[in-house]
Amino acid sequence: MIKFALRPNLKYPLQLLLYNELRNTESTLVSKYLQFSDSLVLTPLMFIGECVSGFIIYIYQKKSVKKNIFKVDVPDKYMNVELIKSKNRVKFIDTIPKIIFILFCCTLFDFVQFIIGINAPQFINVSGSVGTRLGGFLTIFDALFYYFILKLPIFKHQIFCLIIIGVCLLLVIIFEFIFQEINIFISYGQFFAVFLLSFIGQFFSAMIDSNEKYLFEYNSVNPFYALTFEGFFGFIFSFFYCLYQNPFEILNEYKKKYPSNFGILIFCLIVYAILSGLKNSFRVSCTKVYSPMTTTSLDYLLNPIYNTIDFAIGEDFMKNGKRNIAYFVINLIIGLIISFISLVFNEFLILFFWDLYQDTHIEISRRSTLDEDTINLEEIEDDDDDGET
Repeated sequence: MIKFALRPNLKYPLQLLLYNELRNTESTLVSKYLQFSDSLVLTPLMFIGECVSGFIIYIYQKKSVKKNIFKVDVPDKYMNVELIKSKNRVKFIDTIPKIIFILFCCTLFDFVQFIIGINAPQFINVSGSVGTRLGGFLTIFDALFYYFILKLPIFKHQIFCLIIIGVCLLLVIIFEFIFQEINIFISYGQFFAVFLLSFIGQFFSAMIDSNEKYLFEYNSVNPFYALTFEGFFGFIFSFFYCLYQNPFEILNEYKKKYPSNFGILIFCLIVYAILSGLKNSFRVSCTKVYSPMTTTSLDYLLNPIYNTIDFAIGEDFMKNGKRNIAYFVINLIIGLIISFISLVFNEFLILFFWDLYQDTHIEISRRSTLDEDTINLEEIEDDDDDGET
């Protein structure tokens, strides 16, 4: 009924998951033990990491491919991607200025998310993890853009998964209203504000994913070339924002307050920039090789683990100042369902009922192999018939 499927180039989502969790873990530890979590400092570091890592990998790829091309025996594949041996250059359907403008818009959307995040109010009556637990909406937004804007196919098993994810997210919202302390004049406004800000942020994230996928698929833009420009534009945006709020003043105040921790903090910030570069490098690679939905689903795949930790240490799923077991268990079950369904959506797990396996990669590959074997068998039989005559 259920089968685990090894997809091609599995290293991209796995390494994206690894570096994403490493960066999140480092940010949490820095916030908890060094008392530092200022996004005004972290954001330009993230963009610097994107720009530097994208540029280094792009240059490495160009030199490596050029070196292989000048060999006597030209390889048919590079990094599991078939190379087209042609003297003609790749043709873009858009002009270079338009491509750069699209990359500029991607960075602008990313920066808008940053502005929303840094200026979002903190509500005491709202669970701290509700934003991540609603992360499945990003997959739904991505799928809608993927199908209606990019005109790329979505199959039966993926539509089934999107419906299940949508129902689960609706249940998350309903149970938030049930278990949280509701004041009709205050709390309702807080809840709607949190949900609205979450939806806006996820909408802009989906716009970024769709624009990047459009450039990769329809203009054959190198993902690391795109990442270099996005990181550069993002740093420029951060620079102008820093004229309004100086991050160096934040660091100076921290140095005065925690002088013994300042050196450790600087080291952690450098590590954060490196992890951001690695995470975003595999993010664009995963979007290119798979889809935006695969990339975004990895952001909430481990939610059940983090929710369990938060409940265990008493930082979430509280009601009336105490941990509420029913509140936690219900959200844990919903989180497990969403994580499981996201694996089905991305065809890491195959469901063999209701014909949900028919359009999966493994089934299409199997049918293709059977067709090739049938054709070869027919050719052999034709040759035998010719020999007999």
